Amino acid sequence: MIRRRPNIAIAICLLAVSPLIRGCTSATLQASDHSDGHRFHNRDRASVPEPTFWEEVRIAWELKTKHKNWPERVETTPADVPREPVLHGIRVLWIGHAGALIQTPTLNIIADPILFDAIDPKLFPTRTVTHPGVRLESLPRIDLILISHDHYDHLDLKSIHALLDRQQGNPPTVLVGLGVGEVLKQEGISSYSELDWDGSVTVKDTKIHFLEAVHTSRRGIWDTNRTLWGSFLIDSPEGRIYFAGDTAYGKHFKNIYNRFGGPKISLLPIGAYEPRWFMHRMHMNPNEAVLAHMDLHSEHSIAIHFGLIDIAGESYEAPTEDLAVARKADGVEATQFVAPHLGQVFQY
Repeated sequence: MIRRRPNIAIAICLLAVSPLIRGCTSATLQASDHSDGHRFHNRDRASVPEPTFWEEVRIAWELKTKHKNWPERVETTPADVPREPVLHGIRVLWIGHAGALIQTPTLNIIADPILFDAIDPKLFPTRTVTHPGVRLESLPRIDLILISHDHYDHLDLKSIHALLDRQQGNPPTVLVGLGVGEVLKQEGISSYSELDWDGSVTVKDTKIHFLEAVHTSRRGIWDTNRTLWGSFLIDSPEGRIYFAGDTAYGKHFKNIYNRFGGPKISLLPIGAYEPRWFMHRMHMNPNEAVLAHMDLHSEHSIAIHFGLIDIAGESYEAPTEDLAVARKADGVEATQFVAPHLGQVFQY
């Protein structure tokens, strides 16, 4: 979730006239347990209340004026994707933030990709503190792009355009939640498919489910929760892979386990969790991420959503340090729930 840093009043005035603002999605919503027919909401609204306007103003001010606890720049060298094909098992490369490349013998999937040193919006771009973990030119042909929700740090249009431009004539399909297709359509992107929670698509030998998450959506001022957020379960012959995207802790993890069984691999967010009075509604802290790992009965978990973009109150080092403490407290081995370095490759 990106919270803008410039002066609040100036930002609101500029964004109000900016073409970046997308007021209302054209999606026709049906009333459900996560939509009132106009906007989406989390299923458990009582325990996860939506922020008020003044809470949004307060958090914007706190993050604008917080003590500087991230480095200006961390120099890293982006990695190349291994050239050898995946003949068996599952290979995962952490790109940075929530982004990951997931490869099976039949599919190359990229989730929430950030492939450049700055992300939208163009008016107030947010720079990464280091290079994303992979060289764009080394990526294989991509079959699917998974987008968990429309916040700028997950739906980065420049990265999506770059992936599509590499495969003109045979573009990957972008899987998104309801309403997010309108954002892509306005960008001239037509190779997408929208999914509601519990919807699925089958590609080759793999079924991809779009599942519940506890979060919000917004790209402008007036479009709060007009599009649907979620997580993905990739049910491949090599094993189930769960991509949580961006989510607060909730009972949906146990529900996913009860429905599908334990994933072979889970990608779980551990960053952007302070200040807790606000962030608990949409982001897990490392302790909750370990609980999610256990709720899912995940065989292996990889930490995501940290170390690339300064968008919250905790320090640069805090997510990995706190994850180590949380693992120890709950008896989870470091090899079971790893905090990767940028570009790190895992083979399962």
